[in-house]
Amino acid sequence: MRFAGTSAIEKIFILLILTAGIILLSSQPKSGQAEFLQKPDGITDGWYYIDNDQRIDVQLPADITAEEGDDLVLYCDSLTKQNAGQLVTTRGALYHISISLDNHTLYSYDDTSFPRNDQMLSKVNCTAALPSSYDGEPVAFTYHNTGNNTFHIKEVYIGDTLPLFLYHCSRDAGTLIIVFVIAILAVITVCISLYLRYMNVHEKRFADISVFLLLCACWFLTDSSTAQLFSGSSAITRYVSFYAFMLLAIPMLHFIKNTSGMNQYRIVDIISYLFYGNAIIQSVLNYLGIFDFIDMLFVTHLLLFGGSLTIMLLLLKVYKKDPSGELRSILAAFAVVAGGGVLSLILYWLLKLSYYELLFELGIVAFIILLIRMLINTMVQNMRFKTEAEVYERLSKEDPMTGLKNRRAFNEEIERIEGILDSYSSLYLIFMDVNRLKDINDNYGHSTGDELILATAGCIYKAYGSLGPCFRIGGDEFCAVLPDTDLSEQQLSQLLDKELALYNSMNDKLRLTLAKGISDIRDDDGNLKTVSDWKKDADLKMYRDKGWVKYSKEGVQ
Repeated sequence: MRFAGTSAIEKIFILLILTAGIILLSSQPKSGQAEFLQKPDGITDGWYYIDNDQRIDVQLPADITAEEGDDLVLYCDSLTKQNAGQLVTTRGALYHISISLDNHTLYSYDDTSFPRNDQMLSKVNCTAALPSSYDGEPVAFTYHNTGNNTFHIKEVYIGDTLPLFLYHCSRDAGTLIIVFVIAILAVITVCISLYLRYMNVHEKRFADISVFLLLCACWFLTDSSTAQLFSGSSAITRYVSFYAFMLLAIPMLHFIKNTSGMNQYRIVDIISYLFYGNAIIQSVLNYLGIFDFIDMLFVTHLLLFGGSLTIMLLLLKVYKKDPSGELRSILAAFAVVAGGGVLSLILYWLLKLSYYELLFELGIVAFIILLIRMLINTMVQNMRFKTEAEVYERLSKEDPMTGLKNRRAFNEEIERIEGILDSYSSLYLIFMDVNRLKDINDNYGHSTGDELILATAGCIYKAYGSLGPCFRIGGDEFCAVLPDTDLSEQQLSQLLDKELALYNSMNDKLRLTLAKGISDIRDDDGNLKTVSDWKKDADLKMYRDKGWVKYSKEGVQ
């Protein structure tokens, strides 16, 4: 199979989907697997109910019709004392199931703390523990009539804790795999966001995606039957799930707001406020007992539908003005998640299927991968442009021969410090000039003169580089600007002389000497000089220092 014309990201995405499918298929128990991976025993036989004093045997799963308004009590007499201490589990919360033994209730489903609708109830695992003293008596499962008189009885399983735990996880394998993928993507986006902040690259949308992914993972996990099993179907799990769902869209609205061309639309902020307001109002109404969260769920769905439609229309409007690849990718991503959302709503509201969330979860993963791909492409382009601009800026202010800053950089430095002269307790300007460079070029050649220029730059940088910026401002002219140093003029002069002496001691042919002039921005009384006088003072001192100097150890004059 070839992926012709696809990018590396697309190949990874395709492989990710294929891998997820393989894992989902392989998650089904097979014969020959290790005992701890096998499905717990299903109780199919030994079930019966009493109708007009007659025992009616049934085999699970089964559909059973009862008299109007009557509850259904199923008995199981196929269990033995060897099952003592084991767990029995089934999905019967839709009928508010209770499990009892000799009129002693082992389990009773109760959702008074947080009412659920049929789709949510169908995912709840109802589990009871048989007492350690169990001796094989019939166990009663009472299913309460919901009004349609037909009971769709699911399988009942029995086993120890670990097999049952793995079985429930396998039933939620799709969601758990998606949560794992989302967690990995969240870590990746957090790391990228922190790296961009470290690199001083202003791209907030990776942080927006990180928050969105964390909310998604929280919602998917707490909405799963496994999480409800571990929490005992507690209200806290459902509250977390509802709040994650109600706030899910807000980080993506921030993402849209941070997208080029979209910050002009005030309606994006208004939609964000609507989601915040929705969460607050629903909380108040639920707290006051006026409405339950489940009764107001359709409001959140309407907000998601209306908000997504509005955002897509705005994106289309901006895209028509500026058909960039970034906006095209965002539109494609929103089209994917919107399509998945609409199909999920159809499964949820019209068909009332419990696996509606899996389709939406897959849409979210595809949505995020498309956005991350787009952001990485944008980031790479921006960083390349930024790097190129920085390199160009650096080269424009750098002397190509010596690597010191050039005259342009020196002029900019003088302009910068002119406005803040008062802030310096001392500010030394050192002008330096290579003695008799023309004679050296004439007598020894320009390559030798170039070597001296490079040697001069090295000596100056070693002497003053740690104290302030150093510049080559002409052919044989150099300078350094040293702010707030505790060294005196004499000590500064000695620093350079020491480096020159070290160079000359290791050079058998030419003797390098420099004329230098050092001037502080403040005079002997501590008063500030003008920048013009400061530069003129350093220049005059340098020319006073210049004179006849022997430049060859052989005595050439």
